[in-house]
Amino acid sequence: MYLMAALLCAFVVASCSNDDGGPTTPATDFTTLSASITAAQAKLTATQEGKLDGQYPKASRDALQAAITAAQAVVANTATTQTEADAANTQLGVAMTAYDGAKITPIAAEALVAHWSFDEGTGTVAHDESANAFNGTFKNGPLWPGAWHANADMPDWWKDRNGTANKAIHFSSDGGVVEVPYNTKLNPSEITVALWVNADSINADNRFLGLQFWIGYKFQLQSANRPFFTAGYAGGAYDRDSEQDLPVGEWHHIAVTSGKIDGVGSMLFYVDGELIKTWSDTPEPLVSIAAKPYNFVIGQDFPTDQYVATDANYNAADHPDFHKLPLGWGGHFRGALDELRIYNTVLTGSQIASIYDREAPANP
Repeated sequence: MYLMAALLCAFVVASCSNDDGGPTTPATDFTTLSASITAAQAKLTATQEGKLDGQYPKASRDALQAAITAAQAVVANTATTQTEADAANTQLGVAMTAYDGAKITPIAAEALVAHWSFDEGTGTVAHDESANAFNGTFKNGPLWPGAWHANADMPDWWKDRNGTANKAIHFSSDGGVVEVPYNTKLNPSEITVALWVNADSINADNRFLGLQFWIGYKFQLQSANRPFFTAGYAGGAYDRDSEQDLPVGEWHHIAVTSGKIDGVGSMLFYVDGELIKTWSDTPEPLVSIAAKPYNFVIGQDFPTDQYVATDANYNAADHPDFHKLPLGWGGHFRGALDELRIYNTVLTGSQIASIYDREAPANP
């Protein structure tokens, strides 16, 4: 009996001590991390890379695979501590959650307000390919003041991002506009605008679409060719930009969203399918101009017939809602546009990336 007790005591001491007589570090338990690795690998196997609804962008799959590889390295390292293993498991969990969020979910058909592809190539009508049929008519722009130009021009059919002739529209330095009759659907309470843009030059107030200037909303390139969106709210206008400048003379896909994300008013900018800038202090919802409707315009920020020739006798107090706009206050686009879409909801990053991926040139 004494011998058995002595042997048991010796075993306990040996298992809890190192050669110097101190406590032995317990072996790292990889059970949880290994299970997470197995689950992550199964998730990759069960899902498909692609650009279509229900698929996952290549970048998101690459990111999850990188996280799996990093976790496997932790398991293979004999010096890994339990703290390190637990941290790796947490990191892999974050990667799996991010992967789930990257799934391309279908955009509801009713969310598409308008889609002008500009594929007609001839004539003076830009057809809306959505169910709403908000067709736009080519019209002359106004005679802008100063040294801008001496003619009031119309848009031209132009080559698109693939170099195909007459599959986009172009606005010269002489201006021009595509005008769409007002409809409340063009004036949603939250919005996503996505399109391809190719600017001829850097200009202030390089505005390529608008719904009553600051009152509704407008989208433009500003400063050093930077995407810039203005949205009208009950308390006034809200201006923000992408904080990223675009090269001149190149096609780029840009998108902006304005509305609630996780309960917070937000404005997000995307360039070529990538989230560039998030503003999380946006008032919402967008204001309705239905009481005094104005036509939606592409190529400038106001319908041509709503401008007044000069602001010399303009009294802003007489027009608090910009019923008329002095020419000197307006702006028009110089460059080409293509595949303009408007949605009445805030699209997700994966949905915007999917639009870009489907339309991007094979060799941009």
